[in-house]
Amino acid sequence: MKKIIIASLVLILLSCSSDDVNTSTPQVNQEYLDQLLGWYELKAIYTNEPIDLNGDGISGTDVFEEVEYCNFSVLLDSYHGTIVSRGTPDSYNYQRIGFDAPASDWSNVEQSYTHCLKHENLFSDIIIDSMNESVVLDTLDYQLEHMHENRTKILDFRWEDRIMYLTLEQQLMTPSDEWKTVTMNLEYEWVHSET
Repeated sequence: MKKIIIASLVLILLSCSSDDVNTSTPQVNQEYLDQLLGWYELKAIYTNEPIDLNGDGISGTDVFEEVEYCNFSVLLDSYHGTIVSRGTPDSYNYQRIGFDAPASDWSNVEQSYTHCLKHENLFSDIIIDSMNESVVLDTLDYQLEHMHENRTKILDFRWEDRIMYLTLEQQLMTPSDEWKTVTMNLEYEWVHSET
C-alpha cells in the first residue's frame, strides 16, 4: 500500500509540470508593426473653414496654398512625423508619435506673434495593440501643456494604410493681427521604417 501511495504522489507531481506555467512572450503582429512604425512625410493640410494666412485677400482651406514663408520658415514639404516603439514585445517602454505642425511664429524683434508659420514639433504617447491592429493616443499632462503653449490641441488621431491622420485645433495669427481658431486636418504618408 505504501508503494501505491508513493507512486501516486510521484504521478501527481509529474502531472504538475512546468508546462502549465505560461512563460511565453505576448503575441505580436509583426506585419502590422512593420506597416505602422517608421518615418512619415506631410502630404496635405486642410482647414475646416477658409483662412487668409498669406495676406493676399483670398481665403482658402489648403494650407499649402495659404502659407507665407518668412522668418526662416521651414517648407511644409519638409514637415515629418514618426511612429516609434522602443523596448521588447513583452515590455514596451516607449511608444510615441511625433509630428511637425504649423504654428504662428514669435518675433523677437517685434515682440509679438506674426502670421509667418513656423514648424513646431509636437508629440504624444500612444498605445499600440498589434494583435487588434489598433493604435490610440495616450497623451501625458506635460505633452498637453507643450501643445497648449503652442496654441494647439489634438482632436483626433487615426492610422490607416500607412497614412497618419491628425486633426488639430489650432490658433493662428492672421495678417490682420487677429487670432483665428481653425480645425486643421493633416495627412502624413509613410516613407520608410523607423531607424
